[in-house]
Amino acid sequence: MAGLKLKVNVTKQSGWKRILEIDVPQDLVDQEFQQTYLKFQKEARVPGFRPGKAPLEMIKSRFKEVAREEVLESLLNSSYRQALEETKLQPLGLPQVKEVQFSPGSNLTFKAEIEIQPEIEVKEYKKLKLVRQIDPVRDQEVDDAILYLRERNAQLRPVEREIKEKDFVVVDLEEYFRQNSKPASQKYENQLMEIEPELMLKKFQEALVGSKIGDEKSFQTEYPKEHANKRLAGQKVAYKLKVKEVKEKLLPALDDSFAKAQGDYQTLLELRLKIRESLEKRHQEQSQKELETQAIAKILEKNSFPVPEALLNTYLDYLIEDLKKRYPDLDEKEIREKNRKSGEEKIR
Repeated sequence: MAGLKLKVNVTKQSGWKRILEIDVPQDLVDQEFQQTYLKFQKEARVPGFRPGKAPLEMIKSRFKEVAREEVLESLLNSSYRQALEETKLQPLGLPQVKEVQFSPGSNLTFKAEIEIQPEIEVKEYKKLKLVRQIDPVRDQEVDDAILYLRERNAQLRPVEREIKEKDFVVVDLEEYFRQNSKPASQKYENQLMEIEPELMLKKFQEALVGSKIGDEKSFQTEYPKEHANKRLAGQKVAYKLKVKEVKEKLLPALDDSFAKAQGDYQTLLELRLKIRESLEKRHQEQSQKELETQAIAKILEKNSFPVPEALLNTYLDYLIEDLKKRYPDLDEKEIREKNRKSGEEKIR
């Protein structure tokens, strides 16, 4: 519809909402109908006529409703696109088309409600007073990094003694639960488990700590409703287990040989100095991020503007989609309400 002369009126609404009132002249509506009927005449198979030879009036009678729908869709799309070109508006999403007035032999008029890209003139952003703080690297941070490397290079050694915290055990396990309101069970063989209080359910710890190879234990535990395993969440589950192996974790000796195994280091001191250097760089980067956060917060204080609903809804949709992967039964309305303000802040 090149050269289409539309009548377009733009009305500002709250925030970044705009309403385009679009009027497509009758002669262009008629032109679109004529082209559509000619296309149908060429393609349609009408009994008693060779392809493309059926009278145009017959085509118009047979395909009146189909033509109307096709013409309307075509004109809505093309006239909306041209209205955007003429007004130079940049919408954030698809329009909400309302109040369509359309029939053969008359103008096509409709309203398209959109939200546009915010037009923001940032003010008072120079000479901001910011406070930069760089925390010195503590010896404990270096020690923790060294411990992490030792943990990563640890070995498991079988032992003949009672199980203690931090040990690893190999067990055969039977699990009794309910599925679809019916009793069910599951067997697991040679399961490696770490006796880690922060990671393991308390009942498992109580059953295993103090046990030894060959011991058999029975116990019951109740899983919290928010447990990641939805099959067991909120259930009382019974267990039977048999201890088959006990292993203790052996950390490598903290010496120059350990340092050499971590890379291009000759001594443990070299490794510690390199770790400290890396931590200092990380502290610098963190300080820079905090400085940028301060700057953004101060600029936003001085430059308030409404957030487009389209952007906010996209953000909240993405958040809900991500959360549903972990919590399928979440309340979408509640999540939207709780995260609306923080979402607006992030978008700004």
